[in-house]
Amino acid sequence: MVQFCPECSNLLRKKTEDGNGYLACKCGYQENLYTAIDHESVQKKKEALEKNLIIVNKEDKISIHPIVKKICPKCQHKEAETWHIQIRSSDEPSTHFFRCVKCKYTWREE
Repeated sequence: MVQFCPECSNLLRKKTEDGNGYLACKCGYQENLYTAIDHESVQKKKEALEKNLIIVNKEDKISIHPIVKKICPKCQHKEAETWHIQIRSSDEPSTHFFRCVKCKYTWREE
């Protein structure tokens, strides 16, 4: 968390002297680093992150590519994911990739 000096509004920077941590300003203002941290707000942020955390496994099968009607050359399934990639120079057309939804076979059409 970024904190600013209450006297001159400059950014407080972390410094250590004799093993103690301080937030210090160029104007001479200092405060103890451990009293500057609001432990309650840090704990609230951690709890909020844990509540909104989504764990994705391979079994979830989340796809970011659109699914189109295309016959797979390997298993003859009729649906595939699709995406474009510019492989060659910019004056050449992009390469169109497909991945079968059923067997995960990937092929391309130029």
